[in-house]
Amino acid sequence: MGELIKLFSELGINPPTLIMCYLLFRAVKAHETVLDELRKMLAQHEKRIMKLEWKSSENGKSVG
Repeated sequence: MGELIKLFSELGINPPTLIMCYLLFRAVKAHETVLDELRKMLAQHEKRIMKLEWKSSENGKSVG
């Protein structure tokens, strides 16, 4: 870890900048995780809606 900090300091990147980059990276990863979960939930809801629509169209046809 010390060698990595030394390498970044040679490139002109100071520790506070590294900390900010790390925190930003973690925040982006956390948002990606949340978005993935929301996508999964949306897909499940879409499947449920399609099933309900299919069932209601079946019921409508049998009545008429």
